[in-house]
Amino acid sequence: MLTPQQMLDDWYERIKVTQLAHYGSAEHYGKRKFHLGVPAVILSALVGTTVFATLQKQPELWLQITVGLASVAAALLTSLQTFLGYSEKAEKHRIAGAKYGALGRELEQLRAEGITDSEILSNVRTKLDNLAEESPNNPKSIYYGVGAEKLI
Repeated sequence: MLTPQQMLDDWYERIKVTQLAHYGSAEHYGKRKFHLGVPAVILSALVGTTVFATLQKQPELWLQITVGLASVAAALLTSLQTFLGYSEKAEKHRIAGAKYGALGRELEQLRAEGITDSEILSNVRTKLDNLAEESPNNPKSIYYGVGAEKLI
């Protein structure tokens, strides 16, 4: 059976790993957002510029096909970016990471003060449970990449 201090230490380690995983997930989804967004912007700009440039004369067939395909690709990338919601996922993970950080600091204070009052511990557990329920799931590769395997 764990002592209250051992339980606080265990919770602190779990919170630390989960916080790192959420910040890692926020970075991961933030990069994915740019992987879709930057090509979509570039393709849209190229299509728009090409359309204006070809208003003077009838372009060759290969150029018409290329511009059409680029236009479809830009629309597809933009739609995927909206559908996959990488911006929103990144923000949710960033917020969850910050909340886990705040709870981790609270646990650091309790550990430093040697507080083992069961009512205080129950309150911390409730906060931890609520935070786990409201937080998005981390991709397993990120979660295990920050050291979660030592918690199992």
